[in-house]
Amino acid sequence: MKKKTYGLTVLLLKSDITSAQHAVKEPVSLTSQDITVGATTGTLYFKQNPSHLPPWVKLFQPKVGSTLNKLFNSGTAAVFIIGSGTRLFALTFGYGKSLLLADCYEENFGLRVVLNSVDPDKLRSVDVQSLDAVPLNRRSQASVATALADFGLDIEQDLVYAATGQPKDTAFGKQVTGKDALKISVPLEVDDIPSLLTKLVSQYEADTYKGSFAWVDHLREVRTKSINEKLDFALNSKIQSNEFTKTWLAIPDIIEWSDIAGFKYQKPKQADIRDDIDWESYLAFLGTEIPHTVEVFRKQYVHAISQSSDQAFHSWPVYRCIYCELNLDGADYALSNGKWYRVDTDFLKSLNESLKQIPDSTLSLPEYRGNDEGAYNEGVHHDNPGFFALMDKKMIQHGGGSSKIEFCDLYTTEKHLIHVKRYGGSSVLSHLFAQGTVSARLLLSDPDFRKKVNEKLPASHRLKNVSQKPKAEEFEVVYAIASNSAATAFDLPLFSKINLRNSFNQLQMYGMKASLAVIRVIPSS
Repeated sequence: MKKKTYGLTVLLLKSDITSAQHAVKEPVSLTSQDITVGATTGTLYFKQNPSHLPPWVKLFQPKVGSTLNKLFNSGTAAVFIIGSGTRLFALTFGYGKSLLLADCYEENFGLRVVLNSVDPDKLRSVDVQSLDAVPLNRRSQASVATALADFGLDIEQDLVYAATGQPKDTAFGKQVTGKDALKISVPLEVDDIPSLLTKLVSQYEADTYKGSFAWVDHLREVRTKSINEKLDFALNSKIQSNEFTKTWLAIPDIIEWSDIAGFKYQKPKQADIRDDIDWESYLAFLGTEIPHTVEVFRKQYVHAISQSSDQAFHSWPVYRCIYCELNLDGADYALSNGKWYRVDTDFLKSLNESLKQIPDSTLSLPEYRGNDEGAYNEGVHHDNPGFFALMDKKMIQHGGGSSKIEFCDLYTTEKHLIHVKRYGGSSVLSHLFAQGTVSARLLLSDPDFRKKVNEKLPASHRLKNVSQKPKAEEFEVVYAIASNSAATAFDLPLFSKINLRNSFNQLQMYGMKASLAVIRVIPSS
């Protein structure tokens, strides 16, 4: 008889969870039943959630009165906890994940199984976080199963945290999706669950992924408790000292921004709602009586408020929203999405070797005084207007819609495109490097853009023939960074280094020269 296909959501509980009761939030408030499958006995916890009116009903009530009041949403929540070897698994159904304690499961279990089990040329979707100054979450989906290279990932800077693909083993069904949980649809009966879990353990512990996805180890999760504690202590020290260099807050997940009214640091309706989250507003919310420590950050939550219901529909511990870079005992670490990662030594070595290829600019740029980038650029132009053309804030509307592009901050008669950025505190350089590559690409490829550039340039600096593609080798992009803490590219933050290398490589592909200038900063008196 053909077996019925079921969709399963599987979580691997952490190794210190030794019984089902240790994984469930409020076991005494749930109905439970022990179930024997094969030679193993598991525990099924379940409850019926109360019925409620769908939020959209309120939209029509002014017109239809109580006509829709008989429409209700309801749902069940169930979780089946069962062992396989020395580990426990949780199979969740409906809202069953909500019955589990936070952080009781391995957060990368599903992804690890997917990367070990899929055909690398038959991926359907990947979710990544760009580990940049402002971390960006995005999902790339293919209309047909395809190779990883077709998703346009930056394997040095994109941290993959979820993936969907076609498994090589048909025992896992036609498609597997993994993040924290593994989602599969397979034909089975309840007695088949233990053998399936045995295969999942094997896939989780395998290192097959290194054949096609070795680059995911450029960043490795720190699992040693003592090192995690040291890193958290260092993070505490930074925040308590109001030292936020390479440390900021950001929402850690992909969310539907169209339904976001804002964010709150507590649930009550009287709490302030904010457009975004940041250290200044969060620490002001905490005040001086509550300690600014990791222990507090793990217990405090950021709530995303729904525009349609005015309710919190996403919540994250503040700790999960922290991004930070630290050096501890000579090793580099990054905190992202509630986890510390150690940066691979060989990767860092390769990065630093690449940075050696980026030459120092031969331009003589004056010292940077004060904190105003605009004033600095105006001063450079004022001192030598025959050589420097001021292009700062002269935005070029290009590409349709409201897209505006800054050609550069300063442009010279020797065809230097100079991009200036003051780096200090939590300031970031990603915009600087992106600006350089975007304007360079348009300069070389788009005559309409060149025409608009000429309209902004003084006569002495204009391009000779905007309809003719210029010679790339005649131009040089100069990244000018005003900083006293960075003397060379090697002194930049890790992900700024990655950004710089990527931009330099891209400019080289265009055939254009590129260089780096570090400008000394003179503080305001």
